[in-house]
Amino acid sequence: MQKSLLEIAQLVNGEVDGNSATMICGVSDVKAALEGTIVFAENEAWLDKAEQSPAVAVIIPKTLARKNKPVIKVASPKFAFGMLMQMYCPKVEYKPGVHQTAVIGENVVIEDGVSIQPYAVVQDGAKIGKGSVVGAFCFVGSKTVIGHKCMLNPGVVLYPNTVIGNRVILHSGVVVGSDGFGYVPHDGKQIKVPQIGTVLIEDDVEIGANTTVDCATLGKTVIGQGTKIDNQVQIAHNDVIGKNCIICAQVGISGSSTVGNNVILAGQVGLADHVTIDDNVIVGAKAGVAVNKHLKSNKVYLGSPAREIDTFKKSFAIQQRVPKLFDRVEQLENELKELKRQIAESVSADTV
Repeated sequence: MQKSLLEIAQLVNGEVDGNSATMICGVSDVKAALEGTIVFAENEAWLDKAEQSPAVAVIIPKTLARKNKPVIKVASPKFAFGMLMQMYCPKVEYKPGVHQTAVIGENVVIEDGVSIQPYAVVQDGAKIGKGSVVGAFCFVGSKTVIGHKCMLNPGVVLYPNTVIGNRVILHSGVVVGSDGFGYVPHDGKQIKVPQIGTVLIEDDVEIGANTTVDCATLGKTVIGQGTKIDNQVQIAHNDVIGKNCIICAQVGISGSSTVGNNVILAGQVGLADHVTIDDNVIVGAKAGVAVNKHLKSNKVYLGSPAREIDTFKKSFAIQQRVPKLFDRVEQLENELKELKRQIAESVSADTV
């Protein structure tokens, strides 16, 4: 697909600086750019790399100055580049219909344009909305509802009664609706508490590979609209995750926790049960949030146990000084011992 730099600038709402007739055949990474492609650079260092690459043009922020190659100046190079990737790297199209090896139960509603791939299983009473794709070896439990234009990649498992909104993407290995981890000790044994709730995943959610969302003990586990969840995340029973959250890899959220809107949980964050996180909170990587903790809105938290960033920085600075403080205390103890010895000798001499 060949497009001029001017045509691309119009697509991404940018401004050309340089030869607007330059032809672009695709997009590539600035670290491994291909001849005839366009790359993006968010800073001076990246722009220098782009200048030395075979790429014929660069998308840059409005704050950067052009060097030799023609550029498109935009407010956000990464966003503009993402738009171009959708154009030059279109999604795989799936032929509508039910593959002959798929197993479809009774009273299943399959709307127009749905594609059900080889060896998928759709149980009784399920509903699959217009244009959705159920990948190979997926399992859709009874009475599960899947909205419009959803993508279930191969090997997704939806337990019965799960509700999936529109334009949801579930990557391979995702399990939605598995039992919550509920047990009660009795007579020296762990007795299982029935998990009879459901899961609701709202519109425009994307969930990464091998992530698990457990059903509620009672009621619903909820993933809010527009939230993006990375690979290998555990979301437990009765959790309520707000809208437009970012939950990075290997995060673990214990049961009955509430996460507000626009929250970012960085990699390997752990939340104990009954945690409340307000809107617009950032929890840094590997932070641990204790039981019943309430993280207040518009703040950044770090550490384990998680603390506000200013408190964490003070604690961290003090921790770095501990070895020197130890050495200083040891020195003072030695000086004190020597002083006591000198005093004892002086007293002894005076007595004689």
